[in-house]
Amino acid sequence: MVAGKEGCPCTNEAAALSSLTERSCEVASTGEPGVLFKMGGYCVPISYGSSKCLLHDLHNDPACFVDGDDIIPPYCFRAFCYVDADVCARESNERVYRSDYFNIDSGVDVFYSYSTCNSTSDDWLGPVDGKVEPVNLGQITIKANIPRYVLPMMYKRDPTSNEILTVTGSEYYNNNVLYEGVYPDFVENIMKISKGDIKNITYTHRSKVSSDLHPESSYTAAVQDIQDGLVDMGVGSFWITSERLLMSAFTIPIVYDRVYLVVPKPGLNDESFLQHVSKVLQPFETQLWGLVIGIIIITGLLSVWFSDLPKRPTGRRSNFRQQKTEPLRRRKSAYARLAIDSILEKGMFFCSAGVEQDVGANLSKKLLMFGFGFFILIAVSSYVANLAAFLTRKTLEGSVTSIDGAIARGWKICAHPIFVKDLELAWPNGKFVFSEAGTEFYGVLDDYIDGKCKALAIGW
Repeated sequence: MVAGKEGCPCTNEAAALSSLTERSCEVASTGEPGVLFKMGGYCVPISYGSSKCLLHDLHNDPACFVDGDDIIPPYCFRAFCYVDADVCARESNERVYRSDYFNIDSGVDVFYSYSTCNSTSDDWLGPVDGKVEPVNLGQITIKANIPRYVLPMMYKRDPTSNEILTVTGSEYYNNNVLYEGVYPDFVENIMKISKGDIKNITYTHRSKVSSDLHPESSYTAAVQDIQDGLVDMGVGSFWITSERLLMSAFTIPIVYDRVYLVVPKPGLNDESFLQHVSKVLQPFETQLWGLVIGIIIITGLLSVWFSDLPKRPTGRRSNFRQQKTEPLRRRKSAYARLAIDSILEKGMFFCSAGVEQDVGANLSKKLLMFGFGFFILIAVSSYVANLAAFLTRKTLEGSVTSIDGAIARGWKICAHPIFVKDLELAWPNGKFVFSEAGTEFYGVLDDYIDGKCKALAIGW
């Protein structure tokens, strides 16, 4: 008979089950000694689940004993056995679960695996998913896993050179090599202030099978081990995502992290000639430019008016009337040309920041030009004082400043794969690229460098 796969063999847990004297019973069908699965549950032999891959439930679970046309539950036909969780997590890629039939304070801590028996746990996990009974802390030992090395938070030293390691290697799966760092020290202090509630905290690695299930993130793999019951908690900088919340509870966050949208530098390559020209007009707002143009037009019209004041006639009244009628008809077009010429002249005065001296002008026109010159002085001083800042500033017009803006322009956005559900739920129309390299932040950055996206949604 099969005794499990290499790296995750079946174990004999008969001694552990027989130690539960308060649950001892006698198997009705065979008369051999057994143990109750939960108080008030059914009685199974103490050899249940041990040593070999068998259909243990088919022979012992009352739910698998049916009559007539009743359907036998599928899990009755699934082979499994008890295994050593530490060995399987270190030496194999088999899926392992902690049995919830035994409370932590019972002294029995057994684990089982279907995959080591070439079977599946899908049918079993449905009917047996239940609530873990609350227990009181009291001299308990907590087993915690470390997702990966992050300096100076959590790391190991090379056993030979004593050098601090930044990348996990074979020593990661060696529990005899101790962890160091801020987080282990923090947890150690928690244990001290628990005043005996927590007797000890041991550290281990994430299982290999959880890494296969979640290649995109070592942290999600560590949370998977918690859900499967391989460890009691994980120690590290975990992002709390919707997916992970469905797998495990989290403590109050120690630190808060932000996710930033990283876009190409605004104005670096996309400034056109028109955008550069438009900078000349940016020191003044549109309303102020309108005021400037209005003053130029009014000054031009008044200049024509003051230059052509009517002169008093010196001849007889009849001659004045005869000379006045025909010239007025011709001077309508002449006045229009003079007005346009004067407005253009005053516009050039403003652009050149000066006023032409006209010695022969009358007093009214000189007063007009004095006021216009003073206006030019104020306007040009304010304009020049701000112009340099606008000429050297990169324009933000048309630049992306939010995820909504990136989506509106059809940009692809690189993001960490642990945010798949959160980002797709918040922005269902977004074009997101999630790294499949399994190298956490660096995989996302590599995708951006390779041109797979135009923006990054990233936290660090």
